[in-house]
Amino acid sequence: MKHYLIGLAMLALLYTSCSSSSQNKEEDATLKELVTLKRDIDNMMSDSTLQVLVKVKGKRELQVVKDRGYPRNIETTYNLLRDTTGRVLFISEMPYNATSEWFIAYKSYFDADGRLFAFQRQNNFLNNGCTHGAAMENSIGYYNEEFLLIDSVYTITDTYKKPLDKKVCKFPYNFKYTIIKTLNEYIAAKNITLASLDESSGVSIAEGAER
Repeated sequence: MKHYLIGLAMLALLYTSCSSSSQNKEEDATLKELVTLKRDIDNMMSDSTLQVLVKVKGKRELQVVKDRGYPRNIETTYNLLRDTTGRVLFISEMPYNATSEWFIAYKSYFDADGRLFAFQRQNNFLNNGCTHGAAMENSIGYYNEEFLLIDSVYTITDTYKKPLDKKVCKFPYNFKYTIIKTLNEYIAAKNITLASLDESSGVSIAEGAER
């Protein structure tokens, strides 16, 4: 009986080990796909492919920016990247800072079904206590279809890309932010109207642009 129980325990341990190994392989494959997809989207970005919206102080509706004609009293700038069907692939949110002591970008990447698969936060800031110039903080998280974090990357360097000791640095501009899990929730929360971009560009976007 004792040998039988030991055998069952070993089988259970082997099954658990195999299941864990299989799950890890699936996550590794998923992560590889997401990293590649993010890189492809990043490579598509340029001044000519990004569409720009701004939130002006005191106004709820966002304004479209064309030919770098930025209005005054900007609170937040949004850059959007869409494919040829009008589907949104990427949105960055950049709060305005009049002092130039910090620059923050919150970047959301969406898959074909409008689910967020990667989120990147970039924070370049002075008054950090660990370097004479700006500290360059960069964090990236990758999410599966269930919006579970499967991998993350964090770096903090000086302007010459030399690694800094995070424990020594001060972070006076770490503002609260929210990671939004779907495109529909994002455009609703930020009051983004894709139709205004279509009208501004004079292009008729195919059905499904806002999905």
